[in-house]
Amino acid sequence: MPTCSIRLVCDLRLTCFFICGALGVSGLRLRAQEPIQLAPVEVIASRLAEAVMSQPAAVTAYSGDFLTDNGISGYGDLAPLVPGLFVSTQAVDSAGLNLRGLTTDTSDPNVQPRVSVFQDGVSISNIHGANVALFDMDNVQVFKGPQPTVFGRGVEGGALSLTSNPARNETSGALTAGGGDYGQRAAEGYINTPVITDKLFARVAFSFDQSDGFIKNLADGSTLQGVDTAALRTSLRWQPDTTTTADLIFSYQHDTPPGIDFKSAIIAPSGGDTNPYTAANLTRGSALGIDRTIVGLTGIVRHELNDAWTLVSTSAWRQVDSRDEFDADGSALYLLEPGEAFHEHQLSQEVRFSYDRGDRLTAMIGGGVSGEKDAQNVTLRTDEGVLWNFLTGFPAGTLPGAISRYSEHYTKDASTTSFDLFGRSDYKLTPKLTLGAGLRVTQEHITSGYQSFNDMTGHLPPGILPGTGGGNDFFKPTAGRLETDTDATSWSGKVDARYAFTPNFTTYAAVSRGRHAPVLGFDQMTLQPFELHEETLWNYEAGIKGSTPGQRLRYELSVFQYYFDHFQTLRTVPAGTQSVDGGRASGQGFEGTVQGAVTRELTLFGSYGFTDARFAALDDSGQPQAYAGNTFRLAARHTLSFGGTLTLPATDHGAIFITPVMTYQSAHYFEDNNAQNGGVLRQGGFTLVNLRIGYRPRSNRWEFAGFVNNLFNKHYLIDAGNIGGGFGDPTNVPGAPRMVGAKATVRF
Repeated sequence: MPTCSIRLVCDLRLTCFFICGALGVSGLRLRAQEPIQLAPVEVIASRLAEAVMSQPAAVTAYSGDFLTDNGISGYGDLAPLVPGLFVSTQAVDSAGLNLRGLTTDTSDPNVQPRVSVFQDGVSISNIHGANVALFDMDNVQVFKGPQPTVFGRGVEGGALSLTSNPARNETSGALTAGGGDYGQRAAEGYINTPVITDKLFARVAFSFDQSDGFIKNLADGSTLQGVDTAALRTSLRWQPDTTTTADLIFSYQHDTPPGIDFKSAIIAPSGGDTNPYTAANLTRGSALGIDRTIVGLTGIVRHELNDAWTLVSTSAWRQVDSRDEFDADGSALYLLEPGEAFHEHQLSQEVRFSYDRGDRLTAMIGGGVSGEKDAQNVTLRTDEGVLWNFLTGFPAGTLPGAISRYSEHYTKDASTTSFDLFGRSDYKLTPKLTLGAGLRVTQEHITSGYQSFNDMTGHLPPGILPGTGGGNDFFKPTAGRLETDTDATSWSGKVDARYAFTPNFTTYAAVSRGRHAPVLGFDQMTLQPFELHEETLWNYEAGIKGSTPGQRLRYELSVFQYYFDHFQTLRTVPAGTQSVDGGRASGQGFEGTVQGAVTRELTLFGSYGFTDARFAALDDSGQPQAYAGNTFRLAARHTLSFGGTLTLPATDHGAIFITPVMTYQSAHYFEDNNAQNGGVLRQGGFTLVNLRIGYRPRSNRWEFAGFVNNLFNKHYLIDAGNIGGGFGDPTNVPGAPRMVGAKATVRF
């Protein structure tokens, strides 16, 4: 009979370094395998299943095959299958990742995220560059809670780890192409070949995804909410002997999608309505949109020094350039017409030494240095007469000297140089009980700059907007570039215990401390410098992991409680947001996942997450907090997913596979300030259903599949409020409607 098309978590492959060095799992040795094997230095599936069981953390992991079988090509597709994860993707350069209620998705270059993203072990967490295409993947893993020693930079609230397929000692390839409604056009493929027999291997993979957009823009007949992504990855693997493996990975991605549908909730198009799911009329038409380029180079060297010690070195360079033109008022009025340019340059180097002699003690120690420079340039445009009328109700002609195409701009920049020392050890106290501890010490030098330019002389009277004055309409001009800096030294850590009742049933408990760097900046209304105190998180967690004999069914359950001090949140100001100290906050919940093969023809998977995350009523001084009792942005109390694959013989030479997936997300707010704009910035609970049906021959050399996403055409929002909300004109961004298409794959 044909095999099932959804693999278990145990089919994932992780590098030995990642498991032994980063997680401190005992019983695994880091040794490059013989060159004739297809996946040198990778852990085989059966040993990985054991390693996943022993991790003292909640981890949801899916193989690249699972992603392909379920049509998962982006974070938004992945999120419903991970309990506690929610992704709000306004645009390709602004994906908000929320994990267990925690998120940071501001475009301010001074603010680092709570939920980090790592690509082949390298941090890509800045919001403008964190959202990358998922193609030719080996595996994707989602780690919950602080991870002080697992990754190259400390993780406060959780992390997405993306591992691409390495070059292998084989000749293989695949090509997938397809299309669908709304002008969908997509292609993806790879080719892998040995360059020098048993020594040097090469792999080239690409992805192309394009659609016209599902919202019509009445301004010029263009479309909004589309996709246009081209990505390329080349990988080289050199294995001179059985003790050394070197990988060099070059990645490139270029995105040029049409504009975002920020549709006004109060200003309707002529002859239309404010329904976010109908046509919009956004000024500048096809001039709206994003142009983003990401280029990165990563080098990873693994060398076994002797039978006990292994060295892993990871070097990386990355650059992100993005330009976004959008209509912030969501109407045909030339009212709020911003543009944002962003540039990031990042360098990092990390070295780890792992110790494992095969006895009770395993350990890891390492250090790293990273440098990151970010610059943001924001241009604000308006028709002063229109803005005057909108803010005051007086006719546009009553503002003397009003400029119809007024503009001003400001820049924010941030640079961070960080040095880290970290280590972890695990000791098997008894054959069943293992105790572990990890510590990271981080020293950072942080610099923040701000400059507001007096490009044109504004005419709004002082006081109409909080920041007016000094010649500008929106923000006061500065006398040149303002700068502030600080040095910070802090720590994060974890202690945990794991008890294996049987090889197939393990429990764990952990206490961990995460931290978020201080935030520097300048108040755009007063021009005074500020520094937000370091944010700290204490996380308490326990869980069980198990499987039935033969790994036919795997399950994981966890419960958690966390507490924040100096929770860094955002306050809405005209034309943007500003970081503020939100005080104390906490969250609690539980999660569960299950995956299994019911029969050879039927596999099922499911997940459920409950999260209650909110601001405390009182601050450290016993005073009421501004957001007392509010739930965090994007934090849904309940998330649920369920799906599977049924494989039925169609002929003697092939089979039909049917894969339905149902996901549910409960109600959630789009701002930490739940009362903003009258409390309407909220999405009620909703359910989505996706369906894939296809055919593949017994040889698995090709397949054809049709798909329907959002089968029942459910309406839902992915964001609300936005910049317009600061002016009393909240905008809504709709989620994708029902989309139908088909893809064909050839493997060789």
